[in-house]
Amino acid sequence: MHLHDWLSQIALYYLVSSIIADNQKIVYALTRLRASASTYMKSYYDKVQAGQGVGSWGDFAQELKNIYRQRDDKKGAKKKLTVLWVNKDLAKRTLSSMQNDTGH
Repeated sequence: MHLHDWLSQIALYYLVSSIIADNQKIVYALTRLRASASTYMKSYYDKVQAGQGVGSWGDFAQELKNIYRQRDDKKGAKKKLTVLWVNKDLAKRTLSSMQNDTGH
């Protein structure tokens, strides 16, 4: 499931369950995170367990988006490098094009 879809489902749940406080939204969302997402958001788990404020729902959602954007950028870069590694002719043409663009 994509993050956008997950956030939409969470928002719908908030509507039907009358969760309106940011703290409640974040705590519920933390219970729904799985695998690496829960690891990325560990600082929020720690704050909740310590009884500290966790900030706004908007900041929480934005942090998730930023983390997933970085992860997706890394995946995309890895995929492109793999294609270039497998296809040496494409790699040579790409390097030549990059050199021409920079004037080297």
